[in-house]
Amino acid sequence: MTSDMVFQPPLVLDSNAGDAARNFPISLRIFSWASDKGDLYRLRYTAFREAGWIAENDDRMFVDQYDALPSTFAVGAYHDGVCIGSLRLALGGAGYPPRTMPCQEQFPDEVHEQGAKRLVEFSRMAVDPSLTNRSFRTTLYASLVRAGLIVSTAAEIDVTLIAVHRRVSPFYQAMCGFQVVAKSDTYAGIAEPTNFLALRFQDMEKRRRRSNAFFAFSEQEIASARQAIQDAQHRSQAA
Repeated sequence: MTSDMVFQPPLVLDSNAGDAARNFPISLRIFSWASDKGDLYRLRYTAFREAGWIAENDDRMFVDQYDALPSTFAVGAYHDGVCIGSLRLALGGAGYPPRTMPCQEQFPDEVHEQGAKRLVEFSRMAVDPSLTNRSFRTTLYASLVRAGLIVSTAAEIDVTLIAVHRRVSPFYQAMCGFQVVAKSDTYAGIAEPTNFLALRFQDMEKRRRRSNAFFAFSEQEIASARQAIQDAQHRSQAA
């Protein structure tokens, strides 16, 4: 199952800062566990190989066991039919089986400290490395996070978790108010210094309403994400 995200107004990114004539429209799509996510896996592989974080493989895809779980969703960003960005959303916590999120393997105590709440881990974020404009890449990263937060809102998530490279951790702290709850020298097979971050939705809502118009969500966007989640759940039950 795949469902396009509905944005009002339509999301437009500027591919060349200051050049309004070169607007770069993208579509954001939600994928369930049962979707064909080959485009996303190939983009992940390209981005993570370019960064030097994973070894080469013959399939030229980057996939793990969490991608096949019914509790996992993904967001893909497309331009002219080509996937240029992706983000995985692994749901867990209250109402879900044990170990549906990668972070439960490496940070079990920190996850447990979040309490009996609905959780989601953002992971495997990737952006096409051929997109070199820093302003555009930052906006695309932010747009993927925004889409993830819309899906999280639709799923009535209490806490969002994310493990990121230490050097980009300040971006998430400043952008949405994520807080560092743990640190590690490696994460999920990637030997890079990692910060494990958490964001309580109650705190995010206060911050969003107060100061960050970019993260304002329309009811139509939330309804679209909620329908995509329900469609995926129905398909999972029928499988």
